[in-house]
Amino acid sequence: MEEEILSLAEFIEIINKHMKFILLIAIISTLLIGIFSNYAVPKVYEAKTSIIIGPEILDSSDYEKKIQYNDVLMYKQMIKTYAEIAKQDIVCEKVIKNLGIEADLDDFKKNITITPQLDTQIIILKFRNKSPEEVARIANAFTDTFAEEARRLNPGVSVQIMDEAKIPKSSARPRPKFDMVIAFFLGILISLGIVFLMEYMDNTIKSEEDIEKYLDIPVLGTIPKVRMDVK
Repeated sequence: MEEEILSLAEFIEIINKHMKFILLIAIISTLLIGIFSNYAVPKVYEAKTSIIIGPEILDSSDYEKKIQYNDVLMYKQMIKTYAEIAKQDIVCEKVIKNLGIEADLDDFKKNITITPQLDTQIIILKFRNKSPEEVARIANAFTDTFAEEARRLNPGVSVQIMDEAKIPKSSARPRPKFDMVIAFFLGILISLGIVFLMEYMDNTIKSEEDIEKYLDIPVLGTIPKVRMDVK
């Protein structure tokens, strides 16, 4: 049996015929994900800080004379090294101890994201926590502790905080609106798959056109359905 290729008109006809079903599945998917995101998934907040690393300059008025291009280039190349220093256990342990929080070291480190900005002297630090106030406090404490550790290892380094962490106004995850949009389109795709599978599996003849199309025989006439009243 030769494979039937749907024309655009047939494709649209199938969609129109099952439009209510398609929209129903999409709406149900959206509502379920919306409820799940808003009420079932714990909210996680994210705070971000940024720091810039460079050579120590004691006299800011003479900055341009004292800093050299080679110094800037060196710290750009070393930015990954300082990012790795920030990830070390000693920094995390000091933050936990200084803040007096109860946290497993491995779990604490999983909530930290440290990203060196390539070809710059900037490091971005992100921390995640279930409390918006706590996440900002920990992120700022982590930055301060890292700066101290970097200066201890290299007294000639300058670690300046560019942006302090602020209390986030919304959660990093879940993102209900985003999740609901994705759920809506996934619902449409899934329902379309179901609809076309149903059409593919349905081999019943429903019209004169189906007879001519699938049986390749002409239709000479039709017998109308007449309702008979039985007395």
